[in-house]
Amino acid sequence: MNERQKTGKQGEDLACAYLCSCGYRLLARNFRCKAGEIDIIAYADRCVHFAEVKTRRDLRFGLPVEAVDARKIRHIYNAARTYLMKYPQYADCDLRMDVLEILLTDARAEIRFLENVFTEEDL
Repeated sequence: MNERQKTGKQGEDLACAYLCSCGYRLLARNFRCKAGEIDIIAYADRCVHFAEVKTRRDLRFGLPVEAVDARKIRHIYNAARTYLMKYPQYADCDLRMDVLEILLTDARAEIRFLENVFTEEDL
């Protein structure tokens, strides 16, 4: 595993722990299908959250959320549709597309949970 992959995994681990501490139930992690991948799928209060995790060690390349472009949004939406077809028990729930920004510094990890960041109109 290279440094970039380690950073990404560390960010996803922190994001999962954060969501669990906020009362979310994890449904899936790294859900993959032909349409794309979703980092975390979580459930709380009759709402399914499809979350993209973006982790950085510095802001040299901008805020982590800025890396979620239209192509990535399209992949997440398509993968979310596949997930809902596979698990129809969640079809009547509210759906949210979220981003968890993780900034790792030597001293600590800063987590920002951005709910409902993009919608179908962003496709």
